[in-house]
Amino acid sequence: MKACSKPNIPHHWSNFYTVDAFRRSGGEMVEQLANYLAESQDKHHDQVLPFSPPEERLTYWKSRLENESDAEPGRLWKENLLEEVLAQSNRLHDPRYAGHQVAVPLPQLSWLQAATALLNNGMAIDEMGPASSPMEEAVTQELAQFMGLGSGASGILCHGGTLANLTALLAARQRKAIGNAWKDGSARPCAVLVSEQAHYCVDRAVRVMGWGAAGTVKVRTLSNHQIDPEALRESLAEATAQGLEIIAVIGNACTTSTGTFDDLEMLASFAQQNDLWFHVDGAHGVAQIFSERNKAPLKGIEKADSVAMDFHKMLGVPALCTGLFYRNSSDAYAAFSQEAAYLYENEQEEWWNLSKRTFECTKRMLSVAVFGIWEAHGNKLWESLVDRLVDRAQTAARAIAQRPQWELFAQPQSNIVCFRLKGADNAALRHAMLEHGPHYIVKTVLNDETWLRCTFQNPLTEDGDIEGMLARLEELAESALIQP
Repeated sequence: MKACSKPNIPHHWSNFYTVDAFRRSGGEMVEQLANYLAESQDKHHDQVLPFSPPEERLTYWKSRLENESDAEPGRLWKENLLEEVLAQSNRLHDPRYAGHQVAVPLPQLSWLQAATALLNNGMAIDEMGPASSPMEEAVTQELAQFMGLGSGASGILCHGGTLANLTALLAARQRKAIGNAWKDGSARPCAVLVSEQAHYCVDRAVRVMGWGAAGTVKVRTLSNHQIDPEALRESLAEATAQGLEIIAVIGNACTTSTGTFDDLEMLASFAQQNDLWFHVDGAHGVAQIFSERNKAPLKGIEKADSVAMDFHKMLGVPALCTGLFYRNSSDAYAAFSQEAAYLYENEQEEWWNLSKRTFECTKRMLSVAVFGIWEAHGNKLWESLVDRLVDRAQTAARAIAQRPQWELFAQPQSNIVCFRLKGADNAALRHAMLEHGPHYIVKTVLNDETWLRCTFQNPLTEDGDIEGMLARLEELAESALIQP
């Protein structure tokens, strides 16, 4: 009987499962990405962010879809696709990047990401992630205990701080609210106390849980954006008088806009005195726990009931990868307690069935990168990375302070610096930098005024890059580029 040969059709699925095609495309991509990395680090291009209007970019990508599908046989995408994606994307590995709070990934993690993408083990239950599930339990236990949460602490990994904060508040509701809201619904409105400077995802989580706008009780802050202890007591009394059931208090570690840490010790004591759940939204700043030099603002975190920390902000891990840690590991199961006969044999606490503790059923093999770094380096690699990034912010603050035409909002506690040029239209100044480059910075609004904002994410940023950024901003301010 004659064997059937594979059809040589360009788009036939069988062309894309061959080892040869995989090896060939991988070799090409390695060279392309290595060249991109070299160009980015050496600043061999005009701008960190290749600026163009959104509609113009949409028109370009739509036009590509209108062209004939003519990829070469065995090639999954057109030859110039990656080239165009690289050319039109934000170059985080450029030392002039000081934009949003996204990690500049450790380049070698790309290969682990590729490996886990190929393996694609889903991790919802034990048999779906036989390697990555126990890796996750082992490393999150160690990290939770490193934070000082205690021998009974553990955690889970999920896709982003927004999801972690929502999950933590669901656990808080089960532990602190009257009745069993997960099974029976909420009989009376619940609420949380949170800084007026808190990330918007906290308010979203509250509204998702059905508590409405009143469920987020925003507490007044001091001039440095830290929760005001007196305002905290007043807010609890007022909310209780209005019939709200306050179940939790949330601390910032740190705020997104300015990098300010709340007084976690004060909040922990307040939570204990009032029988509240204490959650720390440390998506950005809890990474400083790995640094002896920079962990002081986190004093009191060991008393938290739950802590959220992004590995994809200061720790060099590609997005998204967030840890949610509990002082009492059984609290993780409180957030989700339901039957799913096709997945679970019972409702018992089973660490190996990860979907009992997360919103996600299938999720990526997040633990491999985290485990790999912790096994090889403990806290030392992350400590060096955190120290370097915070040092970049402190260096920028000193440079700003030495220029009389500039104003610094506050001394940085993290890798975030807010500043402005006196007498200038700082919003227009930032837009001019966005459009003309070469540096990339962002902005924020503090006390109804626009401030420039840098988050130093790239450890390769040198003093000269910081001085160059300030000089370029001054140059743009003197030019006609920001005039009405």
